[in-house]
Amino acid sequence: MPISMHPDEWRDRWKQNRIGFHEPTVNPYLCRYLPEFNLNQGDTIFLPLCGKAHDIAWLAQQGFQVVGIELSEIAIVSFFSEHGLTYQQSESKRFILRKSGNISLIQGDYFDLQRQDLSACKMVYDRASLIAIDAASRGRYCTHMLSIIPQITDQLLITLDYDQAQMKGPPYAVSTSEVGQHYNSEYSINRLEQNDVLDERPRWRDQGLTRLTETVFILNGKKA
Repeated sequence: MPISMHPDEWRDRWKQNRIGFHEPTVNPYLCRYLPEFNLNQGDTIFLPLCGKAHDIAWLAQQGFQVVGIELSEIAIVSFFSEHGLTYQQSESKRFILRKSGNISLIQGDYFDLQRQDLSACKMVYDRASLIAIDAASRGRYCTHMLSIIPQITDQLLITLDYDQAQMKGPPYAVSTSEVGQHYNSEYSINRLEQNDVLDERPRWRDQGLTRLTETVFILNGKKA
């Protein structure tokens, strides 16, 4: 959920199926760069603000434990339904947990996560989480991320950048320099790809965007 957005507004988006951010297939960058992380089967991958991404099922099929957090009940229940999965449900004071095999989807507020919830995490996959957050809140988001994952936890991060004056967002513009501002202290930041994707978003171009770049990073956790 965009952190600048009221929770009820986010839930309404799902109720009204206004989910243009949802990708219809597995993200190609994830498929391309996952081997760079040298993970073992059974390792845990965390997906913040995960929606009902097809990436969840794909990662589980590769043999990983997948943990996602999402505010919308509709998103989570739809994920399991669309993939033909039954799940077990449990509740705590902070969250509702739905689990099926090696997939655990947490319904609740990202900022309620604590370190013990992600103690087994080996990788973070952030496709559309950081860019869902407005500029005033991104520092808080990144600080919280660093407080809840083990110290040496690498990230695959995908961002969009454009002239923020030309479009309100979300998704919001996040530059390479801003990624460094948030994460340089704990990560070595490696830019893998940067692509002009404006032609792939004709609706945004029609709204006035003149530039849209998509950038893929690997963030390698620095050893203490």
